Amino acid sequence: MLACLSMALAGFLTFGDLTQGNVLNNFPTSNLLINLARLCFGLNMLTTLPLECFVCREVIENYYYPGEAFNQRRHVTITSALVVAAMGISLMTCDLGIVFEFVGATSACALAYILPPMCYIKLSKRTWKVILPAGACIAFGAFVMVVSVTQSVIKLVRGEFLALRLLIGGMKKQY
Repeated sequence: MLACLSMALAGFLTFGDLTQGNVLNNFPTSNLLINLARLCFGLNMLTTLPLECFVCREVIENYYYPGEAFNQRRHVTITSALVVAAMGISLMTCDLGIVFEFVGATSACALAYILPPMCYIKLSKRTWKVILPAGACIAFGAFVMVVSVTQSVIKLVRGEFLALRLLIGGMKKQY
């Protein structure tokens, strides 16, 4: 959390309101160190997608086909659908800010504030000394998630994301 806060603060103090969703996009393309950081970020994404695809595919197979034997055709079909869906989303946007914002608003809140206390409640004796603080943490996480998603939707509706402005601007020029 401190690393994320320091990166966000450094980006805001350096670029102010012009800070983009991916801080690396604020720097010039001629800077060697920034290009190295972009390469590392790309390699990170390249190695992360198969891991995320594996988890998603396993969840889909265990949910829709519980107890069934391995089927190569189903395995390839689900994997291909996930990769094509991820590629389609990535081709539709040139600004990852909206993606980062929605992922952060939902997943980060769930992983940090909602799921741990829910697991704690499930694994411990259910007394008021357990349920009250854990429930307060869950309520806080749900509140933060709703506020974050609402702010992201408001930004999306107002057209404050770069990709959306470019898309709408391109559409206006056609008509």
